Amino acid sequence: MDNFCGESFWDINRTWHAEVPDFTSCFQDLILVTAPCSLFSILFLLSLWSLLGRSSLSPLPWTWLNITKSVLSLSLLLVSSVWCGILFHENVSYESVPPTVLLSSSAKVIIYILVMILMLVHKNRGVTTSTLLTIFWLVFSVCGIILHRSAFLQYFILETKPVSVVFALEMMYYPLIYIQLLLSAFTDRKGLKSLKDGNVMEDVSFLSFISYSWFNEIVFKSRKQILTVSDLSFLDLRITAQHVYKTFSSNWKLLGNAPELYSKSLVWALIKSFWLWIIAGTVLEVFFVFMLFVPPLILDRIIDFVHHDHYTWRGHLFALIIFITIFIGKIMQNSSIFLLIISGGQMKSALMGAVYRKNLLISESIRKMYSSGTLMSLVSVDVERIAYFAYHCASLIASPIKIIVIIFIMWQYIGPSCLAGVLVMVIAFPIAIYASTVNEKYSDQQMEKKDLRLKYMGEILNGIKILKLYAWEIPFTSKVSDCRKAELKLIHLSQLCQVAISFVFFCTPFMVSLTSFATFLLVDSKNVLDPTKAFVSLTLMDQLRFALFEIPEALAELIQCKISLERIRKFLISENMNPNIIGSNPEKGETITMRNANFSWGIGSNPTLMDITLRIRRSSLCAVIGPVGSGKSSLLSALLGEMHKLSGSADLKGSIAYVPQQAWILNRSLRENILLVKHIREEKYRKILDKCCLRPDLEILPAGDATEIGEKTRILVTHDVSLLHKVDNIICMKDGRISEIGSYYELLKREGSFTSFVREHTNTKTMEENMKRAIRTRQDSTTSNEGIPYSEVSENSESSARERANVKTSEEIKRQISRPFSRFLSTESRTSIDQALSDDNMSTSQKGDYCKEKEFKLTAEEMMELGGVNARIYWEYAKHAGLSVLFCAMLGYMLFVAFETGGNIWLSEWTAEGLHNGTQDKSTTTTGLTVYGVLGFSQAISVVIGSAILVYGTVKASERYHKKILTSIIKAPMSFFDQTPMGRIMNRFSTDMDTMDIQIYPILDAWLHCFLYSLASFVVIGINTPIFLVILLPIGVVYYIIQRLNLNTYRQVMRLDSTTRSPIYSHFLESIQGVSSICAYKVREEFTKHFEEKLNAHMLCDFNTISCNRWLQFWLDLLGCLIVLIATLLAIQARYSLGPAVVGLMITYALTVTDALMWFVRTNSELENKIISIERLDEYCKLKSEAPWFLTHDNFYYNWPPRGSIDFYGYSTRYAEGLDLVLKDINLHIEPHEKVGIVGRTGAGKSSITMALFRIVEPVQGSIVIDNIDITTVGLHCLRSKLTIIPQDPVVFTGTLRMNVDPNNEYKEEEIWESLDKAHLKTFVSNLNEGLEYDLEEGGANFSAGQRQLLCLARALLKKTKILVLDEATASVDMDTDCLIQNTIRTAFNNNTVITIAHRLNTIIDYDKIVVMESGSIREVGNPKILLEDPYSTFYQMCKDAGLI
Repeated sequence: MDNFCGESFWDINRTWHAEVPDFTSCFQDLILVTAPCSLFSILFLLSLWSLLGRSSLSPLPWTWLNITKSVLSLSLLLVSSVWCGILFHENVSYESVPPTVLLSSSAKVIIYILVMILMLVHKNRGVTTSTLLTIFWLVFSVCGIILHRSAFLQYFILETKPVSVVFALEMMYYPLIYIQLLLSAFTDRKGLKSLKDGNVMEDVSFLSFISYSWFNEIVFKSRKQILTVSDLSFLDLRITAQHVYKTFSSNWKLLGNAPELYSKSLVWALIKSFWLWIIAGTVLEVFFVFMLFVPPLILDRIIDFVHHDHYTWRGHLFALIIFITIFIGKIMQNSSIFLLIISGGQMKSALMGAVYRKNLLISESIRKMYSSGTLMSLVSVDVERIAYFAYHCASLIASPIKIIVIIFIMWQYIGPSCLAGVLVMVIAFPIAIYASTVNEKYSDQQMEKKDLRLKYMGEILNGIKILKLYAWEIPFTSKVSDCRKAELKLIHLSQLCQVAISFVFFCTPFMVSLTSFATFLLVDSKNVLDPTKAFVSLTLMDQLRFALFEIPEALAELIQCKISLERIRKFLISENMNPNIIGSNPEKGETITMRNANFSWGIGSNPTLMDITLRIRRSSLCAVIGPVGSGKSSLLSALLGEMHKLSGSADLKGSIAYVPQQAWILNRSLRENILLVKHIREEKYRKILDKCCLRPDLEILPAGDATEIGEKTRILVTHDVSLLHKVDNIICMKDGRISEIGSYYELLKREGSFTSFVREHTNTKTMEENMKRAIRTRQDSTTSNEGIPYSEVSENSESSARERANVKTSEEIKRQISRPFSRFLSTESRTSIDQALSDDNMSTSQKGDYCKEKEFKLTAEEMMELGGVNARIYWEYAKHAGLSVLFCAMLGYMLFVAFETGGNIWLSEWTAEGLHNGTQDKSTTTTGLTVYGVLGFSQAISVVIGSAILVYGTVKASERYHKKILTSIIKAPMSFFDQTPMGRIMNRFSTDMDTMDIQIYPILDAWLHCFLYSLASFVVIGINTPIFLVILLPIGVVYYIIQRLNLNTYRQVMRLDSTTRSPIYSHFLESIQGVSSICAYKVREEFTKHFEEKLNAHMLCDFNTISCNRWLQFWLDLLGCLIVLIATLLAIQARYSLGPAVVGLMITYALTVTDALMWFVRTNSELENKIISIERLDEYCKLKSEAPWFLTHDNFYYNWPPRGSIDFYGYSTRYAEGLDLVLKDINLHIEPHEKVGIVGRTGAGKSSITMALFRIVEPVQGSIVIDNIDITTVGLHCLRSKLTIIPQDPVVFTGTLRMNVDPNNEYKEEEIWESLDKAHLKTFVSNLNEGLEYDLEEGGANFSAGQRQLLCLARALLKKTKILVLDEATASVDMDTDCLIQNTIRTAFNNNTVITIAHRLNTIIDYDKIVVMESGSIREVGNPKILLEDPYSTFYQMCKDAGLI
């Protein structure tokens, strides 16, 4: 080797034992030049072969970037060629040049030729950046720095001065490499033909990827504008929802047979689909683990260096090695976390897409096994658990490696004594695990209480109007408050368990070090605890603590992930609908043909439909009737392919339009609900609106067909049977069989089950007329099936269909619109802004303006604060928690950090004494261990006390905030609830309240720990090297700038992440509810695509949230590494005055403070983000309140009103400021005991009269006087308790039947039974085992609609007030219930003043007075008999349209 090099390959005297170290020329030529050139030449050739073998993209255009890169590469080639030529010339002409020099110079020429070729191929093949080239420039730059330094040393310091021309070439050569490295961080621009999806970035360079500099654009954009989803981008096409599911579907087929899928592993399918980034992330995590061990080992060398005073450059080298290894390790860790979280996001996206698609495929029998809540849990909870485990999976491999290596290294320093410390950890962790188990138990119980509280709160918000009308706010809020007290108790206990876990986590290092050092010193008196052993062991033990904590956490996540995977797998392998159940070849001329078909709802279950033989001709109109449970809906489900066919045949031809029994309304615009992802001509769309008689209703909606509907929309359908005579065929179902088939008059003539049905649901006069027509009918074409009468539709059914289409004249259509029993679409008849803007007297231009969706919105926009959180919010939270409580908590944390720092300083002084003396006697050892132990136990006690006090403060703040917001919400005026969606209010009581309850304490705890520990570290370092504090100031400013940049971006991206998450769940829930319609209309692909778009938007925001965190992490790691470098260099520079022990202490703190600083900045950002929830709660704590509930003089109105007379004097009102008047100058007198009916079309102001009477809305002008008392002078609860209302929609609350009629416990049991008797419910309730204690389910699901309305009637009967209001109380009930209610009102309230908002005019035709409302004004007032005598009166026309005249 020496002959080949011309000198020795390695000379330790030149490299290590020298004042100015340098490598030999042979080492430089072979290791720093020839070896990299040879390696990269092979890699470049392989890359060229790979590029030439793949399909070519469009060539890149020439840009300044690639031109500059090409010119620089050509310059490097020319310089290398000239350099090589000079060396060969010298070898030939002057003196022999060592072969290694010639070899290295030739290698450089070859490598730059390959670089030029590779760059040209990249341009022609459309490659914008090359990781291989970037790594090449990076390696050559590192080697170049060493060679560049060596060239300077040789020319200016050492005796071996090179030729001046060669030196000049070297000075030109190395800067060109550095510039190339800098340019490699940028990517070339693609041509227009190669542009990708707008949400996917073009290729990102390697340096940009590891430094996250590609995210800078979004960070700076967020400073200039509010970010939207369109401003964000994916880093790679493989992260998009479409690509992710395509990859997953290649390994998991949803349409496969269940037995085939049953044997497949979902885990293996996920790994095969997304293995690349999982493996890469795990490998990087393992490399990071090994990087962690370098700083403690270098710390050993530094302490030894300080003690023996070697060359100064060695100390600088050690500091540089620590900096480089920590920085590279942090980059690896950051990249590992990024890749693992992204792979988890891929799994989440793939599984959500799979579950959504499977939901549209499963059979009806399987669907019954999966409620909407269970399916929502799969896409919200289970997929999140699987995604979260992807982050932890690497810990299962890396942590055991870390533990083994740490114990091995510690063994080298303190021998078997290290096992004593490990034993302490092994004993301590079961305590932490037990505390975690107890914490989990309390958390589960707390979630149950929280769910119950939210259930009660949801009921309060759903029935807030009823609570206000009945003055029941106090008892119902008491239920919420009681739940809240129990919940807070569990939260307190749960967080005390977290205090126990924190105690183990923070005090374990001290216990481990104390045990290990005591064992080491007491086992052998010759053992000396010097700074090297102490601080290296301390650093390694700290890492061991994290490793031991990671394994249980990862195992817990693994268990949760396994459970979730099995739940999802079980769903994905469940049975699909059989697409071949319904054939497509009916008999000629028929649309539907069924022969002896038997259907059941599940395999192996009894048949629901039996021996169905049915033929329906094309263009015929048929009706299916029968009693409840006869199989009507099942017949339709069978035709839709939702049931299992046991035998027979069923064929259907043509497209299907399906209207389900339960109205399926999408939470979109009315137009989108009508079209259902279809695209049709505007002319056809308008015709459809006319056919459905929707034009008049659209005209009164504020945004026309662009009005969003869904949350509060209902469909009112008629119970009338008058249309049956217009259909061609009627199919009568009974017990799952067809009992009769025929036309209307044919079936009446037979006087079978159909005749009984019609008699039951029509009046006598109509029935007699129908029977006379049936007798005159001469249609005799009937067939039978096994004794069952059967009639096919006549041949001329198509012509009859055309006749039906032309029957209705425009006048008849107009009449049907105003008919009380006609179907209409409306929002809830409760007080709303819709009514405020639905006046008939609006001008055409006004209506046109309101129909512009962007100019009018039904709900108020949610307020969102921009910028940082106001300091007032922090102060308000501190006051709610208690200033003295927070002060005591802070004192506890300060004492903890003070005792911890004192322990480390004592350890430094104690070990320094042993280092100087070379031995430690028994008394010194005992004293050292005692002081160290006392300080350690003191910090344990301090942290427990401080944490426990902080827990008490945060729980107290939660209690006070909830009490304030509950009071504020319940006292808010009704206009607030009309303008604010229920979900927005519930979000305050669920998400925001949960954030304050659960998340604020751990963040405050971490913030205090990190802040105080960082402060203590800077104090320790600053006391020993004061210049460090001066240098820290600019670094602190940079920390602050980075934090503000990140916080601004993170806040906006998180907002987008939250807003894009809800539409996914909403769309999924809509698809669950409307799966029958989606399948019937064959729009699976359209809905799946819509879901995928929403999922993609969320994943885009999720990806950028992750990237924002990683961007922050990179810069914090860089600054942390700089702090370590500066602190280490300063310690080395002041080594003569400090000594080895203090240097070891300083560097130990420097190594740990970087993570503390990073977490301080992270928790600071996280704290401000969580405080936003408190800001949102604070906003709702200060809502505008309605009038006072109680006034001091309310006691004087105990027997008021004595008679029940009501007077309106010039009364006008509106629902909210800025809106038009809904009642205008109302003047009305109602006598005591008078029965008054108020009529008018939707939006006329009928309900507004009742709202004014109960002061749900306050007067703008005028007054309402009841028995000579102005109602505005009476407290709200006093007023509302003196009035009674039976609402349109019967609201029933969860709880006992007694609580639903008497929540205040004001009445005796006999009085309650009496009211139930009058309400015709006594018999039903008496038959219940629990009687009055019978529990009603949510929404009164275990009561029928009629029974719920009768229960509302019982409430009214129990109150026994002088004034009764019926707000369309029988609009949505059947005829029988209507009859019961009307009879009770006529008898029980004979001596009361009754005001009825009428829906069915026949119920008020015998009232004393009729008030006709129109556009918020009174159109007519008078006795109904007098009004009916005038054929031109509005009331007369309404009765005529209703068929009463």
